[in-house]
Amino acid sequence: MRWSLRSMVDKMGLDLSLRTAMSGLRTVQKGLDTVSSNIANADTPGYTRKVLTQSTVVMNGKGLGVQTGNIEREVDTALQRETLTQESRVANLKVLDQYLGQVEMLHGDPEQETSLGNVVNQMRDGFAKLMDSPSSVPLQNQVISLADNLARTLNRLADGINSIRTNVQGEIEGSINDINTQFQTIADLNRMISTSTAQGKTEPDLEDKRDEAVRLVAEQIDINVMKRSDGSIAILDHYGQPLLEDTYKPLSIATTVISPQVAYPGGIPPIRLGDPASGLDVTGMMRGGRLGGLLDLRDQSLPRYQAQLDEFSQTLSETFSTAGLTLFTDINGAVPPDAPATASIGYANQMQVSQTVRDDPRLLRDGDDGISAGAADSTLLRSIVDGVLGSQQTFQTGGLGPNSNVTSSLPARTDFASFATELVSYQVNQRANATAQLESATSLRDQLKTKLSDQSGVNLDTEVSLLIQLQRSYSSSAQVVSTNRQMFNDLISIVR
Repeated sequence: MRWSLRSMVDKMGLDLSLRTAMSGLRTVQKGLDTVSSNIANADTPGYTRKVLTQSTVVMNGKGLGVQTGNIEREVDTALQRETLTQESRVANLKVLDQYLGQVEMLHGDPEQETSLGNVVNQMRDGFAKLMDSPSSVPLQNQVISLADNLARTLNRLADGINSIRTNVQGEIEGSINDINTQFQTIADLNRMISTSTAQGKTEPDLEDKRDEAVRLVAEQIDINVMKRSDGSIAILDHYGQPLLEDTYKPLSIATTVISPQVAYPGGIPPIRLGDPASGLDVTGMMRGGRLGGLLDLRDQSLPRYQAQLDEFSQTLSETFSTAGLTLFTDINGAVPPDAPATASIGYANQMQVSQTVRDDPRLLRDGDDGISAGAADSTLLRSIVDGVLGSQQTFQTGGLGPNSNVTSSLPARTDFASFATELVSYQVNQRANATAQLESATSLRDQLKTKLSDQSGVNLDTEVSLLIQLQRSYSSSAQVVSTNRQMFNDLISIVR
């Protein structure tokens, strides 16, 4: 009986064997491409390990080889989300540590003679010496010099705080620009990924790029990421307000000049979503991350430091004036009242020794009225040394700042030197606390990143081992193809 070539091929299973071997070759080739890509991008920021999905092809109960599917990412989304949250916290604490460090440098070493508390004590010592020789012109001039040194110290600190606040505002504007850049990137990638999803394809490399853009946004603000069925993602703020959905709406903020008298809300314009003039005010929703830290500095910490300086300056000036000597005034020669508290905003920036006292140093002895019981009278000076500078005073601790919403966190009743020392210590300790928290948060962030890298990143040893396996599989499948080809040629010879 003569057999046809086809019947002989079918009988021997050569066709099935060849199909199986060829599918193996195709699968191995795609696997090699995937592994090669993993190895090449092992050090690429944001790259995640890719795996090739596979399934067995069965027809009529017979295996026909392997069918390749999409390339997928190995990502632990829960761990990824936790890492993003910690990235945001680290960025937040880092910017706080940075600018509170500048405040600390502004004050210098609390033990130095130039520290605010020591400058107050130096002025008190000067008044004490003058009390023993109230008519001494050199001692009178020395007291004026010491008072001027105190006023200039307060000016320097207050101006420094405002300068830092101005720099913070500039960084806020820069942060908003950075967020907008990443929002645009995410929106563009969303469109490409959703188009591929509709076609039944995956875009793992594009998803990696999008995740990296999301990470950069998370460094700026706390966010929540919501993945949608079409493969795209939505970005929500800390409170669940959508910032990026189907369409991209930029954040915006108008430029402004920072001064002690302006704050948000009020003199400082809001951050808006969408239209710069009428878009939703999302300033209060920008929490966490670098931008959240900058807003806390601009609207909370730095206004509090300014308010503490203003309260000290106003109370000192008013106490002197009440005692009978208007030693300190603003640039107009007036002492701001203690109520409302807003009346003294920015006073520390302009406080100066009264020009009247500069022109007539004898007023240090004789008081505002210029009347003395005698050349050696020390009544006013004693009341200044013991009553003004040597006793406890009452300080406002609430209702401070441009919006009357700032609390001072300093003692409500103490003497001026102690208040000054507490003021410096409080502001310096704020940086110390931020530094300690930053170290702890950074350590946790690094642990999470390592864990995420172990789970989602590329391990070169693993990839090389897999590469060797795939090469062996390729050789085996190639050998099957070669054997099938030889057998097929032999069959042709038999048929002929």
